[in-house]
Amino acid sequence: MSEINKKELHSKIISGLQSSDAKVVSDSINQLREEGQLQDIVILFDLLLKQPSEEIKDTILKFLADVKDKKADEIFVKAITEEKYSSIRKEITGICWQSSIDFTPYVSVFVDILIQSNFETAFEAFTVIENFTSKINENEKILQQDKLKDAIPVAAEEVKGMIHECIHILDQF
Repeated sequence: MSEINKKELHSKIISGLQSSDAKVVSDSINQLREEGQLQDIVILFDLLLKQPSEEIKDTILKFLADVKDKKADEIFVKAITEEKYSSIRKEITGICWQSSIDFTPYVSVFVDILIQSNFETAFEAFTVIENFTSKINENEKILQQDKLKDAIPVAAEEVKGMIHECIHILDQF
């Protein structure tokens, strides 16, 4: 396929994501599996903000959880930390533990989410931390454990147990 045809197809897919027809949107999301680009992830986050039907939301979340490109980690973490996406932070954080991408380099982001969020979002962040796969720098580990310990007295009661457990989990890395 020529470069021009690829660009036209990609433009058509992106246009399909804006359709009011759920089938067109769903088909466009599925086409992204073959023709998508990393920056399309942000378009899907924006689509989630528009509170699509449950069917479209599920299709988007499944697609995002299947992203394999290791460079996508920065896009997910940037969205998690942006206020614009705060209403879907729980969903984006959940995608991080469901995906095969290693988010270990962003331990501080997930520790902050665990400390600062409501129970459901904190649980998603806890699960991301639980699923880390690579080693954490010793200084970073100590810094994050200290941050967690300092948060215990002021943390919501339902999150305190996860904070304690997270301190122990970080010891394993």
